Amino acid sequence: MTDGVAVVRPRRIAWVEGPDACDLLHGLLTADIRAVPVGGATRSLVLDAQGHLVASMAVARDAGDAFTLVLDPPPTPDGLAVIQAHHVSEDAEVLGPEDTRVLVATDDLASALAGAGGLQVPGAIPGTIEVLADDPAVVAQERGIGLAADGVHEALRIWSAAPVIGVDTSSRALVQEARLDDAVSFDKGCYLGQETVARLHYRGHANRRLARIALAGPVPVGTPLTAEGREVGTVTSVAEVPGHGWTALSMVRREAADDTDVDANGTSGRVLAAP
Repeated sequence: MTDGVAVVRPRRIAWVEGPDACDLLHGLLTADIRAVPVGGATRSLVLDAQGHLVASMAVARDAGDAFTLVLDPPPTPDGLAVIQAHHVSEDAEVLGPEDTRVLVATDDLASALAGAGGLQVPGAIPGTIEVLADDPAVVAQERGIGLAADGVHEALRIWSAAPVIGVDTSSRALVQEARLDDAVSFDKGCYLGQETVARLHYRGHANRRLARIALAGPVPVGTPLTAEGREVGTVTSVAEVPGHGWTALSMVRREAADDTDVDANGTSGRVLAAP
């Protein structure tokens, strides 16, 4: 992928505020929220009680008792229902969500965006940041950053193997299957779904994993992938990646190791190593 990619993308935004805001989020989310300093931010996940993925978000600490949550846009689940359902006696208020737009930029543009104002958080795609501003396109223009088309963002997402929860994952997908371990603290102690995540991390292995699939040409989402006549996955996202050709994401079975040749209804493909 080309360096210096920036696009404007939709997001939702919510806030959790109050004396118990930190404890509420720390006890529910996978990241170590107590360790986030004021002015800092981290990626985190919302799981259900069985450890299945519900939502992904960025959590920014605005003050000791105030947090901004940057959430995926509709129709992707935002996880707020889970937070609300477990918010019982804590002295905290959950506000939102509201629709917003962010500037998604690759990390090599971070220096150009330094001091641009607005909230900056780690992006949903590894190696990116997201800048919240009243008009993110104006922020890019003022910093001399050209905007790419949405298709470039999708290509970057797929090449980076960054799943959209509910698109590239099923309702029973686990953290390790989606390769989202970097949004988990394995030292913080209990959180919703922690037992399943810890057991798989320390004592087991995932039977499936999110993989990039190099394809000889375009195929529709939903196309089954087979290896030696056995179905090993289904295409969940696909795009033409500059410099790399047609590439898909799929949750593939464990036996479909890196470099395995696959067939997508007559289109040849190959399982690529993780980025």
